[in-house]
Amino acid sequence: MADRINIEQVNDLLMLLRADASVDAKVHQVTAIKSGIKQHNVPDNCVAALFEALRLASSSQHAALVNAGFTGLNHLLTRLSRQEPKFLAKEAARTLPVVVEKLGDQKEKFRSLAHQSLSTLYAAAPMDVERSVRNSAMTGKNPRAKEASMQWLLQVSPPPPAMAQRLPTENQMSQEEGLQFRAYVPVLMELLEDADGMVRDVAKATVIGLFRTAPAAAKSDLKKQLKNFKVRPAIEQAIVKELAPTPGVAAAAEPEQRPESARAIRPALGASVSSLSSERPITPMSDLGRPDQVEPSYVNTQRELDDIFKEMPPWFEGRESEQNWLKREESMTKLRRLMAGNAGTDFQLPFLAGLRGLLDGIIKAITSLRTSLSKEGCNLVQEIATTYGPGMDPMVELLMQTFIKLSAATKKISSQQANVTIDTIISRVTYNSRILNHIWGACQDKNLQPRTYATGWLKTLLNKEAHHKNHIEQSGGLDLVEKCIKKGLADPNPGVRERMRSTYWTFAGIWPARAEAWV
Repeated sequence: MADRINIEQVNDLLMLLRADASVDAKVHQVTAIKSGIKQHNVPDNCVAALFEALRLASSSQHAALVNAGFTGLNHLLTRLSRQEPKFLAKEAARTLPVVVEKLGDQKEKFRSLAHQSLSTLYAAAPMDVERSVRNSAMTGKNPRAKEASMQWLLQVSPPPPAMAQRLPTENQMSQEEGLQFRAYVPVLMELLEDADGMVRDVAKATVIGLFRTAPAAAKSDLKKQLKNFKVRPAIEQAIVKELAPTPGVAAAAEPEQRPESARAIRPALGASVSSLSSERPITPMSDLGRPDQVEPSYVNTQRELDDIFKEMPPWFEGRESEQNWLKREESMTKLRRLMAGNAGTDFQLPFLAGLRGLLDGIIKAITSLRTSLSKEGCNLVQEIATTYGPGMDPMVELLMQTFIKLSAATKKISSQQANVTIDTIISRVTYNSRILNHIWGACQDKNLQPRTYATGWLKTLLNKEAHHKNHIEQSGGLDLVEKCIKKGLADPNPGVRERMRSTYWTFAGIWPARAEAWV
């Protein structure tokens, strides 16, 4: 069994380490001291000298002496953490440079010991440890030290509960440990752009690990930081995707901003109509003109959503130009991505309000002569109709005017996009006589395309209201439906006549007596 350590033994070790003695002799003496530390408490009068001796051994050029010294130093830290932690706080500032240096050692053993030593010191001197990790290990030149320091940070800083109500600037990542994460964010943003690929990967994993269950406000702030530090898009998107909220989580975090009516927007708006009823058949349409899939994008707070909408109006001011058309297209795509994410479900009313406020801009996108921009605008409106149904009723009048005009365009792609979009709108929103008036106007259009498409729009409307035909009858729309059909059946174009015959048989299935009277 090893003898208890005394001050004479420690002083002798110090003299030996500073002298030009053999490495074996130094290793032997350090090993003996290490055994004493493992077996017995360390006398108070030996602590300072013992720290100095083991720091000297750990900083040696000889591997054997470094091994004995640094393992001994780790044992000393562990012993004093149980015996008298105040000595750790006193010696932390002088000891941390040695520990941080070993975080970047080539040997896994030393990196592991350094990791353990940091955690031991952190319990007694958290501020000193944080300062050394943040200002030395994470910002130094050694890639291994950067990786190890981030791994340590992730270990001692478990993320807070998802419902924690703290602002991101005061985000306390571990109430138990008391580690303030705010100061680490800029450093981590820099590490996400480190020249070393492994460092970037570890930084990405660290950010995701720390923020995975953080409050929504903290995640929202993180997105801003990623933008501010110009983190490369691939890394930014990977982080945002991993931190995407599950449906309902973001809304649950802000109950005061999401009134009860928002949770039931579809049933409430559809109570008087059955446009969302599973019973009603909807005319199947070709995939031609249907929106292509977009990568979902997520928001964590309503404020984040509001900020996104505030950025867009300037791009739609004035005429379309080489300077703003791409931003307009990007805005349409961003809105589609938000709808594919959680904005349409977790923030229904605010998102719909934002869309209404941007309606003029959306119409400018739809009517653009640039095919890609017009297509994105059409896709957005189709998805609004599919997502909100009757919720978009206030926008229908302007949109119907816009799309009927577009359906007459000479550009075939734009015309077909308009046709599909109108059909989608009619199949989803609340019926009113204005929609039927628009169809009647299209039946009389001088251009062939609107007259042709109107046969399908009318058929979709009839199929949608087949189980609720009183909506059409009570509004006086039945006579207008007959006028549309008769107009189409007498159209000079055989294609229009053929298509309207199909619509007639749909009409005959709903009002057989009225249809029979024509014969």
